[in-house]
Amino acid sequence: MRSVVIADAGPLIALSRIDALDLLRGLFGQVLVTEEVRDEALPVADYSGKASIAMAFDAGWLACPGPFETAWQPTNPGLGAGERSAIAAALKMPGCLLIIDDRAGRTEAKSHAVAIIGTAAIIGLAKLQGLIPEARPVLERLHPAGYSIHHRIVETVLGNVGE
Repeated sequence: MRSVVIADAGPLIALSRIDALDLLRGLFGQVLVTEEVRDEALPVADYSGKASIAMAFDAGWLACPGPFETAWQPTNPGLGAGERSAIAAALKMPGCLLIIDDRAGRTEAKSHAVAIIGTAAIIGLAKLQGLIPEARPVLERLHPAGYSIHHRIVETVLGNVGE
């Protein structure tokens, strides 16, 4: 297990919308986010799942330790503020694991040798760790909740967990 895990907003929102945010706590104990990611995950507007993210912050297992200041600039200037800040934080913490789904963000992180994992793989890992009995039903709840993961990724994860 990695000692430091950093998350982008997309996976937090996706897992919260399907009532599976606690999988992160079960897998990693604590997850860190940047201020930009916190602001994206807890916007003024309400959405399904927002309350579980707020409760995770209140419980302390989802934490924003403060600004991760860096002069680093991404190769892809089109990255969102959350992705940029999450990658910058990961670059300041060698050996950490970054939870990110955004394709451009994943490409950027990989180009800097940052270890990454996405929402689908989190669900697969939760199954392998015995936190959920099956990954398929959890993965199938993502699309109706407004979060799209390419079917090839889903099928790969399901194959890796024997489903």
